[in-house]
Amino acid sequence: MTLLAFVLAYLLGSVPFGLLFARAVGVDLLRCGSGNIGTTNAFRCAGPVVGTLTLVFDVLKGLAGVFLLAPLVYAPWALYATGFLIILGHTKSAFLRFRGGKAIATSFGVLLYLNPWAILLAAAAFAAVVAWTRTVSLGSITAGVVYPLLTPFFRHDPLFILLSYALGAYAIWLHRENIRRLLAGKEPKFTFGPRRDRPLR
Repeated sequence: MTLLAFVLAYLLGSVPFGLLFARAVGVDLLRCGSGNIGTTNAFRCAGPVVGTLTLVFDVLKGLAGVFLLAPLVYAPWALYATGFLIILGHTKSAFLRFRGGKAIATSFGVLLYLNPWAILLAAAAFAAVVAWTRTVSLGSITAGVVYPLLTPFFRHDPLFILLSYALGAYAIWLHRENIRRLLAGKEPKFTFGPRRDRPLR
């Protein structure tokens, strides 16, 4: 049953909701803006309705995925692995030749189930940074740093703490191009879109 949970977790994480919603209104996120299938690019390329739907479904993919698959696993490490595989599926989708998004919304959903207080505080840090700078990537990087630092205050399982640091590092690594643009002063500010003529970066 644990193996089944792992397979289902990865496949569920691989479902590219943002891409599907955007295509419903005639926009291909893979060829627009950053080429990312996540919330920010959906807002920029397809507008606030598609962006909001992408955010909601990517969060639910993480939260509902862990909730529904938890009965199939019988050890904490397996539950943690299930959550990680949902996140991995979003970033390396089986349906997109292992392309994907940066999994900030999906990670939020997974961790809302596994470690709610730490991720809610990290989300508050994300929101504060985005409100101040209007730069989503900077908010995401901030959350990737803040979340693992907060985790030991709420969870005392060494394996989970290690996983939290790994997830934070993975989130930052996925934003490496954004970091380069931030350092160069070229990272775009958040807009609600749609801006379908943005070149692929």
